[in-house]
Amino acid sequence: MKPTRSPYHVHSADVPAVDMAPPDGKQSGKGGALTAQMVFGTDTSIMLAERETGYHSKPHYHDAEQMNYVVDGSIWFFIGDQGFRAVKGDIVRIPRNAVHWAWVREPGNCVLFESHTPPLIGDEKMRKGAFSLLAPDEDRAAIPARENLWADVADIEAIEARCIAGEAS
Repeated sequence: MKPTRSPYHVHSADVPAVDMAPPDGKQSGKGGALTAQMVFGTDTSIMLAERETGYHSKPHYHDAEQMNYVVDGSIWFFIGDQGFRAVKGDIVRIPRNAVHWAWVREPGNCVLFESHTPPLIGDEKMRKGAFSLLAPDEDRAAIPARENLWADVADIEAIEARCIAGEAS
């Protein structure tokens, strides 16, 4: 007799990888794909995300605190008017509702482990692709699912250029 799967446990190989790239027009046009495996509970979502070289999101924010751990590669994070390069082993916090974006500039993909509290499962792709770790008596509709909201940052190129030049000096 095969054991019944617990609603609180899953092996990562059983979590589908989903194309999580922002919808058309929500990337800067510099390219690069984003695939992720995402799981969620009532209060937090986590995902293992791989961003290809060239991935460049548009500025956005969400009503969820985000914590990132760089598993492999490197990535530039921009939060407000600040920017920095994060490499394998670095941990990055993005405060709740802070306007931010990311850019994988160097060759080689970047793999991130991300957590979002409350769960960032409000976007259509995330809502459909995220793997639930809820028990039968827990109501998915009651979870305060958050989504990405897009922001206009008029001087994005200037912010990036200043931060990247500052890193080089």
